[in-house]
Amino acid sequence: MTRWNDEESAGNGTFLLGALAGALVGAGVALLMAPKSGAQTREELSAGYSSVREAAARRYRDLAERATAKLGELEQKVDQYAGSPSSSTGTTGDTTSTSGYPRV
Repeated sequence: MTRWNDEESAGNGTFLLGALAGALVGAGVALLMAPKSGAQTREELSAGYSSVREAAARRYRDLAERATAKLGELEQKVDQYAGSPSSSTGTTGDTTSTSGYPRV
């Protein structure tokens, strides 16, 4: 049984070597047959990178603004609950809320 596993691993190595060689040949042919010059391709890649970077920055700013607004809302709620006289015992003097957890 060990001989079969040795043969299988040798076959896997040969396959990977062939796949790597094929990838290198394909990349070389693609570079030789490209319809655009290297400078044009680099310009397009740079423009694409810039647009993706700007989109990510806009998305980050949007998320930061939303998080800041949500944090402000939570701070108001905490201040509201901390300042209310019924927040610790409720109206009946019970120290548990309707959910079963102790009130803070």
